[in-house]
Amino acid sequence: MRRLLVPLLIVLAVAVGCAAPNTRPGRTTPTAADPVPTELLADGSVPWADLRITGEDLNGRPAAPRKPATGSKPCRAEQLTGRLTTWTRPGTGGETPRGFDAAIGKLIGEVDVRNSSTVECTLQGEVPTTMLAGGREIPMLYTHGINEEGRTRVVAVPAGGHASLRLDWSGPFCQTVKGSLELAIELPHDGGRLRAPVTADERPGCPRGEGVNPRVRGTLSASAFTEPVTVSKPPSSPLEKLTVAVQGPTTAVAGSRLTFRVTLGNPTDGALALDPCPGYLMERFSLGDATDDAVNSAQLYRLNCRALTQVPAGGSAVFEMVAEVPASMRAGRELTVTWKLYLPHYVQGANQFGVLTLTVV
Repeated sequence: MRRLLVPLLIVLAVAVGCAAPNTRPGRTTPTAADPVPTELLADGSVPWADLRITGEDLNGRPAAPRKPATGSKPCRAEQLTGRLTTWTRPGTGGETPRGFDAAIGKLIGEVDVRNSSTVECTLQGEVPTTMLAGGREIPMLYTHGINEEGRTRVVAVPAGGHASLRLDWSGPFCQTVKGSLELAIELPHDGGRLRAPVTADERPGCPRGEGVNPRVRGTLSASAFTEPVTVSKPPSSPLEKLTVAVQGPTTAVAGSRLTFRVTLGNPTDGALALDPCPGYLMERFSLGDATDDAVNSAQLYRLNCRALTQVPAGGSAVFEMVAEVPASMRAGRELTVTWKLYLPHYVQGANQFGVLTLTVV
């Protein structure tokens, strides 16, 4: 029996081919070697081009990690201090979690760990982490599995420097908590236990009612250590004022290429130059079950700015888009295509996405 898949919070660097060009009489199918169309279509819209990119293409190459100094040893608990001051609630690129996802109220936190000693040390490997209330462990499911990249990553923490540990805290969380919260972090390589106070007040949700198992408990998942998470405000851009509207058919044939239109509106009194040329994420989703495989893919693209370099003042620009309807989808299933505009550093306004829902026929 196939497993039931649920929507994922898309990592934007994922490069899954979810779109294919449209084929029409008198128009060849573009390939990676074909030139990007520079002429508008007969209806004035911008022709689609298969300009697949990665997060690095959109945001630039990330800074190289620090290299440990010769002779650096694994960190010991007595060398470090830690704290968690803020939980954030994940969204999905401008969309607010709904239904059960909203009810359980998942939280994401970064533990700031500082090397308070006078010598550099390193952190590498799995990090079993539990949460305490008043000195007692809170009954929850605790996980700390990581992938091979996380296991091999060595984070150098210079004297006075910092490292970060991501935690994901998911509900249902219905326990009554008494006393101050703190984390018990087991350092890799038998480095001992680091106690880190939690000063943030948020808690995951506690959904009630029919269909909710009252015995289900919350989960706290720990990742591996990384270099400090840099929280800096991305540079502002006039393109943050663009609005997005998505229009397309309500039905499609399995295995066909779906063509739809995205309209970028400019509500300002000046033209908005598409410079740098924005990116966009195209997602396809269809819930799976015991008999049907789920569809859950995403691809980051660059807009075709060669055919149109700006959006006029008080006007709009229409862009042709193409996505493929999976051939495996049977008639009657629903497919959702979500289109999200992204500026560098993944900046996106609350209204800069659109959803197209169609039925496979």
